[in-house]
Amino acid sequence: MAKRKAKNVYLIKEPDWKQLSLADTEEKRDQAFRDAEFFVHYEINDKKLAEATRIWIEKHSGWDRDLIKKLKRVKDVWLSSFGKPCYKFLKLGFMPERTREHLENKLPTLESKAEEVIEKLEEKKTAKPVMSIQDRMREQVTDLCAKWENSVDELISGEFNFSKFDPYNDMRAFAGGVVKPAHAKIIKDDFLFQLEEAKEVVQWEDPDIKEAYSFMDVKMRKQYLAFFEKIDTACDTLIETGKAKRKPRKPKAVSKEKLVSKLKYQINDSDLGIASINPIEILDATELWVYNTKNRKLGVYKVEGLKPALNVKGTSITDFNATSSIQKTLRKPAEQLKEFKGTAKTKFQKAFNDIKAVEIKMNGRINNTTIILKAF
Repeated sequence: MAKRKAKNVYLIKEPDWKQLSLADTEEKRDQAFRDAEFFVHYEINDKKLAEATRIWIEKHSGWDRDLIKKLKRVKDVWLSSFGKPCYKFLKLGFMPERTREHLENKLPTLESKAEEVIEKLEEKKTAKPVMSIQDRMREQVTDLCAKWENSVDELISGEFNFSKFDPYNDMRAFAGGVVKPAHAKIIKDDFLFQLEEAKEVVQWEDPDIKEAYSFMDVKMRKQYLAFFEKIDTACDTLIETGKAKRKPRKPKAVSKEKLVSKLKYQINDSDLGIASINPIEILDATELWVYNTKNRKLGVYKVEGLKPALNVKGTSITDFNATSSIQKTLRKPAEQLKEFKGTAKTKFQKAFNDIKAVEIKMNGRINNTTIILKAF
């Protein structure tokens, strides 16, 4: 099956990097850099520019290692100046001499700014500033992430025992079990870019990737991806385990007034001399008597089995026994309803049993022609 062509997500047309990379004179290379400037300026985000700068200064700048280390601690100092040229370098494979000279002319100023920033950082450390929760958690796993970063170097040099690499157990054992699901989420995000790049390394299609990782053979490229996949899977495992152990949130108790707020019923009937009770009483009752003034049906709701009491949902009665909850039609309501007063449950039941009419099952619905007679 043919591989689906990747969608172009850019609003501005992407330069033909392959064609531009063929520039073979200094003048043509200057022009190639200028031709790509508009696209890179508006379409490439800071994260990609920062990564391109990191790769360039580490592998292609030839600068002193101490200087590189100093600049890496204060990325924001050099990102705005170096990001776009470095990104274009990785795409084209070259950087015009005057562009490189321009960048290196900035080094004294950038180094000075970097030292100022580092000095301020040191002062803040001395002052013990209040850290955010996220920063504190990130700091707690810094050593663990650094250990894995060192393992990448060992993997490349062939000194790493990949079969014994178990990031899940590393996280569980680290610092006496300090790593929690929230830490795992931070670790996963920190290694996400390297995981995505490792996938491109295995695909081995991008010319820049081929140049940057030319020292790797097929086996090493696969192990390189598997290394970051193991970390990603371990983080997912810890996150999902945390979700499973998390106690479910207890639902907030709903007030009785709110439960019956939508219940529609008839307040009273002056011709029959009857009136509805407060519907809140239904919620503590195991037996409820109602009368419909429109169809002259008298009915009783009895609670279902092990349910503690009847309940109300919207405009209906719930948790009632469908078999024992029945209604009958009254022939002379004005006379017969006189028997359904008082506080004796047995009196209500006896009077109901004496009514000679067909028994009909109750459906739970309460409407504006229903009088709520009594709740027991």
